[in-house]
Amino acid sequence: MKNLKYILVLLLITISCNEDELLEEQAFSFYTPDNSYTTPEQIDIAVVQLYENVSQMLYGSGANGDAFTFQYTTDVGYDAIAPNHELNSWGDQIRPEKRQISRFWNDFYQQIYDANVILNRINTIEYSSEEERNIKIGEAKFFRAFAYRGLVTIYGGVPLVLEETDSPKRDFRRASVADVWTQIISDLTEAAQFLPGADEVQQDGRMAKGAAYHLLAEAYIVTKEYQKAITAASEVIDNLGYALMRERFGTRSDEPGDVYWDLFRRGNQNRGSGNTEAIYVSQYEFLVPGGEINDNLARFLVPLYWQLKGNSDGENLFLGPTKKNGGRGIGWWAASDYMLNQVWEDAQNDIRNSEFNIIRDIVADNPESDYFGQKIVESGSFTEFDDPTKRWWSAIFAKSTPINNFPDQIVDNQANSSFRDRYVIRLAETYLLRAEAYFLNGDSDAAASDINEVRERSLATPITGGDVNMEFILDERARELFVEENRLMTLMRIGVIVDRVRTYNPMHNGQYASNPIFDYQNVWPIPNTEIERNTEATLEQNPGY
Repeated sequence: MKNLKYILVLLLITISCNEDELLEEQAFSFYTPDNSYTTPEQIDIAVVQLYENVSQMLYGSGANGDAFTFQYTTDVGYDAIAPNHELNSWGDQIRPEKRQISRFWNDFYQQIYDANVILNRINTIEYSSEEERNIKIGEAKFFRAFAYRGLVTIYGGVPLVLEETDSPKRDFRRASVADVWTQIISDLTEAAQFLPGADEVQQDGRMAKGAAYHLLAEAYIVTKEYQKAITAASEVIDNLGYALMRERFGTRSDEPGDVYWDLFRRGNQNRGSGNTEAIYVSQYEFLVPGGEINDNLARFLVPLYWQLKGNSDGENLFLGPTKKNGGRGIGWWAASDYMLNQVWEDAQNDIRNSEFNIIRDIVADNPESDYFGQKIVESGSFTEFDDPTKRWWSAIFAKSTPINNFPDQIVDNQANSSFRDRYVIRLAETYLLRAEAYFLNGDSDAAASDINEVRERSLATPITGGDVNMEFILDERARELFVEENRLMTLMRIGVIVDRVRTYNPMHNGQYASNPIFDYQNVWPIPNTEIERNTEATLEQNPGY
């Protein structure tokens, strides 16, 4: 024991005498931009992060449902929790301090920063071929353009940052909307030249030049260069090997359904599955570390059906959530009456509105219920009075959930994700973009022809040039692209967000509430945090905010 005390005292003396040396930090291994971007492999890891950024921003959803902001704040959907929940009231909630306002601003600028680091360093790295280097440049420029497209559409003119930022900067100034779109077109033009063709891409989910031409078509529509928009869209439609899927295909094509239903079954989204319609697909890999996106589309959009109670006996209509009914939905947001009913008037043969794709009635499965074995809507088992915002029942959109096809490891109570790859860009949208460009360029017959390409695949009645206007194009986009397109950005791009929300969003049009939305809210505000930290220059706020 005495020897142990002597050792302890000696140790304390040693520590005391060498305190400065002992506390001196010594890094044996660390990452910096200078040693993290020195090989093609490291650059590729950084490029993969750009894909991850988009997937997390658009599809990664927490308890607040931020990933669905671009849907439920529009004409096609609404937050079914309560009239004052989250962003249900534009006039009250769309303000510079709001979480979502900063979240998307930060996400887009993070994407720009990451792309700029790659572009700043890639030319110092030795590649086996210039083609290999150029593909990475093309990917980085596509994603930088994708981010600026989001920023300028949602916030208006924003600061253009085209170089890697390696020190604090507090003198940002807003570029004009025109200048931002000019930069987007420049980046996409270069990306389109550098990216490979659809059949040359080595891995599912990697970018091909079709995605760049698609966004170029949209950009040229915004800048009113309609013939250029037509040319860019035509490159995708006519020359790059894409085609609409017109026959049953894929993992469940031997089951009852249709080709539109097939498009959204697990395993059917990538070109490697035979899908020639997919242009840019966000990847999801079940049980693969880093491959799973917390995509709660099924949870948030599928109604809270499993808590419905019968009128006559008060018993639960369902034993609980089941995979056969779309999983453990909570009805956080729902399709508006416009999306659920109005766009389908006189569309009885349209397969997008078939019983496979929009499920409007399901069968009660609780043996203790008076309604056991009966369809809940047809039998009148519950009343709308008990479901004032249709959170518990509206309809199940099959494209939002892998009905009866969740992974085997998932039990009914865990069936709350899409568990599949998600389309970011699909050829049907390219047709609708070209139709928009044709219409705005004064050729309604050509616009109708493109719209009919999409409609005929769905067995919808063909239209004529006299039927085409922007309202019809927006209706067709809703029918074809619900939960795929970022609807908020579409309506902002076209300049109709305020009118469409007032007319069709039930939290604003008097159906469930008469929340305000103001004329100046055609764009969102610049986050106050950005304005306040920009102390060496003025970052002007959007009018009205």
